[in-house]
Amino acid sequence: MKLDLKNLCSQNQVFPRGIIHVGAYEGKDIKTYQALNISKILFIEANPTVFERLKINIAEASIDVQAVNSAISNQNGKVKLYVNSMGQSSSILPLKFYRNIYPNIKETHQLTVESKTLDTLLQELELTPGDFNILNLDIQGAELLALQGATNLLKYIDAVYTKINYEELYEGCALAEKIDDFLAENGFGKIAEVTPFHPSWGDAFYVRKQVISMSTLGKNGGLGNQIFQYGFLNIYAQENSLSVETPKWIGQELFGHQDREISEDLPEVWENDNEFILGNTKILKNVDIHGEFLYHTRYYAPFKEYFCSLFQPTLEIEEKVKVAWEKLNSRGKTIIGLHLPSHSDENSNFAVAPSEWYKIWLDGLWETLEEPVLFIASDNIEELPLVYFAEYHPVTAQDLEIEVNREYLNFFLLSKCDFVAISNTPFAFAACLLNEDGKYFFRPHFSTAKLIPFEPWNSTPVFRDVDISEIGNSVSLEVKFQENQAELENIQSQKDELSHRLVSTQSQLKQNREELENIQSQRDQILEELEKSQSQLQQNQEKAENAEAQLQKIHTELENTKSQRDEFSAKLVSAQSQLQQNQEKAQNSEKQLQKIHTELENIQSQRDQILEELEKSQSQLQQNQEKAENAEAQLQEIQTELENTKSQRDEFSQKLVSAQSQLQQNQEKAQNAESQLQQIQTELENTKSQRDEFSAKLVSAQSQLQQNQEKAENTEAKLQQIHTELENTKSQRDEFSAKLVSAQSQLQQNQEKAKNTEAKLQQIQTEVDKYSSELHDAREELEITQFQLDEVQAELEQSQSKYFKYQEELNTCKSQLQETQTELEKTKLKLENQEKIPPAQNQKNYALHLKNLAKIIAETIPD
Repeated sequence: MKLDLKNLCSQNQVFPRGIIHVGAYEGKDIKTYQALNISKILFIEANPTVFERLKINIAEASIDVQAVNSAISNQNGKVKLYVNSMGQSSSILPLKFYRNIYPNIKETHQLTVESKTLDTLLQELELTPGDFNILNLDIQGAELLALQGATNLLKYIDAVYTKINYEELYEGCALAEKIDDFLAENGFGKIAEVTPFHPSWGDAFYVRKQVISMSTLGKNGGLGNQIFQYGFLNIYAQENSLSVETPKWIGQELFGHQDREISEDLPEVWENDNEFILGNTKILKNVDIHGEFLYHTRYYAPFKEYFCSLFQPTLEIEEKVKVAWEKLNSRGKTIIGLHLPSHSDENSNFAVAPSEWYKIWLDGLWETLEEPVLFIASDNIEELPLVYFAEYHPVTAQDLEIEVNREYLNFFLLSKCDFVAISNTPFAFAACLLNEDGKYFFRPHFSTAKLIPFEPWNSTPVFRDVDISEIGNSVSLEVKFQENQAELENIQSQKDELSHRLVSTQSQLKQNREELENIQSQRDQILEELEKSQSQLQQNQEKAENAEAQLQKIHTELENTKSQRDEFSAKLVSAQSQLQQNQEKAQNSEKQLQKIHTELENIQSQRDQILEELEKSQSQLQQNQEKAENAEAQLQEIQTELENTKSQRDEFSQKLVSAQSQLQQNQEKAQNAESQLQQIQTELENTKSQRDEFSAKLVSAQSQLQQNQEKAENTEAKLQQIHTELENTKSQRDEFSAKLVSAQSQLQQNQEKAKNTEAKLQQIQTEVDKYSSELHDAREELEITQFQLDEVQAELEQSQSKYFKYQEELNTCKSQLQETQTELEKTKLKLENQEKIPPAQNQKNYALHLKNLAKIIAETIPD
C-alpha cells in the first residue's frame, strides 16, 4: 500500500475493527493490519497457486484471519482469470494499455475460476457484515465490479482503500471517475490518492461521509420526548462534527427546522445502558440512533444555550402564543402553572402522582402570593378532576381562545409561568428547561408523597417505576450527610425567610400605620374643607338673599321712577299745550297789535299793558321751557338709572345663577366628600381588620420562628455530632489521602515510565511500519526487477546455447582448418619435392588449392 493507512484512519476518525482484502496475493499486508489492532481479517485471492502461498503466510497469525480462494465480481458464476507473467498483475480482465507501459509483462495462461459477489460470499461464510468496516480492493481493474456486488456490505464500511485507473489498462476496466461517482452515491468521499509508479494508475482512500440520523423522531413519544431526542441528536452531532438527517416531525412546523431528510437506511444503533452519554470517547457516525435520551440534565447543562435555541417558535407561532400569554398574564400578577397528566398520556410507563398532592401544595402557597392566577395544562383536560381546584378558578388553554397547536400552547405557557408544578412526564420537564423567568419549580416526590422543589438543569427528567421502588434503599453515609446539610440549609433559609418576612411584616405594619395616619389627616382636611364649603355656602346664600332684597328695592324704585316719569310726562304735555296756547295768544296779540298799530298812538296806554302782559307771557314761557328742559334732563337721568338698574339686575341674575351652580357643585362635593369619608371609614375598618390579621400572623410567625429556632438548635446539636463524625472521617480520609497521594505518585512515575516506554515502542513501531512499507515496496520493485532479470537470464541462456553451438561449429571449423593446413603443408612439401613441374603449372595447381580451401572454409563457417 502506497498510502499510510494508519494515519489516514486516525485523521478521519476511522477506528478499524475488521478488514476485507480482495486481491490479497500472498498476504504480505497482514503486518500492517496487525499494527492497526484490527481484530478480524478476511483475505480473498482468485489465483489457486498464489492462494496456497497465502495460506502458508497467514498460518501463524495471532489474530482472527480467514482466507478464501475466489474471484470477486458483481455477479455469481464462472469467470476467466487471465494469469500474467507477473503474478500481481493477473486479473479477470485481459490486458490492454498495460502492455504499452510494461511490455515485458505478458499473459501466460488462463484459468476458469469461481466468482462471487462480496454480499453472497459473506452470507455463505456466515460472517456478519458489521464486523468489518474497512474494504481493500486490489484486483487490477475489476474494483468497480466488486463494489457493485457489495451494496449491503457498504452500509457497514467506514473506509475503502482501492486501486484506481486513469487509463484503460485492462479491457473494460472502470476509470477513477466512475469509482468516485459510485462511492459518492453510497455515501463515501475521496480523501487521498497517489500515483507513485506511473500517472495512469495508483491508490485512493475513501471515507464514509460523517452523518447521524434518527428515523424514529416524531414516532417515539410526544412533544416532550421529541424535544429531548432532537436536542440530544443535535448536541451529539455538533460535538462530533457530524451532519444531521431527520424525517418529518412536528418541530419543523413549530420551530422552523429544515434538516436534511434521511437519504439512506443507515445501520440502526439502539440506546442501551447510557451508551450515548455525552463525552463518551466512542464516536458513533453514519448510523441511525434510536432511544429516549432522557439523561440527567447535568449532561445537557454545558449546552444549555444551544439546547434552548433549538426550540424557539417561528414568528407566526410566536405571535399567537404571545397573545395567549398576555391574556393569561393580564388576569393577575403571579402565574402558577400546573401540568396534570391523564391516564391516556404519552408516557403511561411513568409513575403518576394523585391530584390531591397538587391541591395540598396549592393550599399552602396560594395565600402567600400577590394576585395569583392558576393555569392548568393537560393533553386531555376533560378527563381531569378540576373540581379539586374549583376554588382557585383555574384557567385552561381553551379559555384563552387562541387558534394554535393546543399541545404547544400548553408547553409555551408552562415555560412562562412564575411557579410551575409538573407531572412526572418529559413534556412538563422540558417546558421547565425552557422557562427562563420561573422562580420555583416543583415535582412529585414519591417516597415522601408530596411535591418538592427541583432544579430543571440538574435533575433526572422522569422517575420510572424502578426508580421509585428503589428510592431510599441505597443511600450512603455521605448522601445522608449531604441531606442533613441540605435540611439544615433549608431550615436556615426558612429562618432567614421568616426573619425577612417578620421585618417585612413590621415595615408593612408601619406603612399601614403611616397610611392610616395619612388617611386620618386627609379625612380631617376633607372635613375642614367641607366646613369651609358649608360656611361659604351659607355666605353665598346670605349674599343671594341680600341680592334678592336689593333687586326688590330696585324694582320698587323702578316703579316709582316710572310713576314720576308719567307725572313729568303729563306736566310736559300740559306745559306744551299751554305753550301752544300762549303761542296762539301771541299770534292773536300780534294780529291785534297790527290791527291796533294804527291805533297805537291813540291807545299808547293799552300797548304798554299789552307789552307788560307779553313780557310776563314770555317770562312764563321761558320758565316753562326751562322746566321742560329740566324735565327732559330728569327723564334722561331716569332712563340712565333705569339702564344701570337693568345691568345691575343682569349682573345680579348672573351672580345668582353662578351662586346656584356653585351651590350645586358644593352640594355634590359635599356628597362626594361624605362618600369618600364613608369609604375611608370602611378602609380604616379593613385596615384595622388587616392589622389584626397581621398581628395574628405575626404571633403565628413568631411562634413558628421559635419552633424553627428550637429545630435549628436540635439540628445544630445533630450537626455537631455529624461534624465530630466528619472530623474522624476527615482524619481517616487524610490518612487514606496521604496513602493515595503516595500511590498516585508511584502510579504517576510508573505511568510516565510506561508512557516513555510506549512512546519509544510507538516510535520503534512507526519505524518498523515505515521499514515494512519500504521493504514491501522494495519487494514489489524487486519482484518486477527479478521478473525482468529472469527474462534477461532466459535470453542469456538462449544466447549461451547459441554461443556453445557456434563454439562447437567454430571448433569444427578450426579442426577442418587444421586438417586443411595439414594438407596444405603436405601439398607444399609435394610442391617443393616436384622439381619437374614447370612454374606455370605450379601456379595453376596453387590457385586450384586456394579455391578448394575457400570452399571448405565457406561450408564450415556460413557467416
